[in-house]
Amino acid sequence: MAASDVRVAFGTDAGMFPHRLNGKEFTAMVESGISPLRALRAATSTAADLLHLPGLGRIRPGVTADLIALPGDPFDDIASTDSVDFVMHHGTIHRWITS
Repeated sequence: MAASDVRVAFGTDAGMFPHRLNGKEFTAMVESGISPLRALRAATSTAADLLHLPGLGRIRPGVTADLIALPGDPFDDIASTDSVDFVMHHGTIHRWITS
């Protein structure tokens, strides 16, 4: 599948990981051969496209964008997605506490 052009969306309610551990799906995708860029798009623009929600999944004027800050570069180490420094939701920064 990783070598195909199939569009993949991040996430499921089927229970691959407990909801508090959903970020581990990024690592699983990359370990299966999907590039970090494709994995990140699976959680953003590709997911929005597959759900027919053009106002989500991108950072640009006129769309809804909640952002996260990571301690590392997910293109170099996709596991950095497991440690979120903060979430910006509707323009307000919320500190993220991981335990």
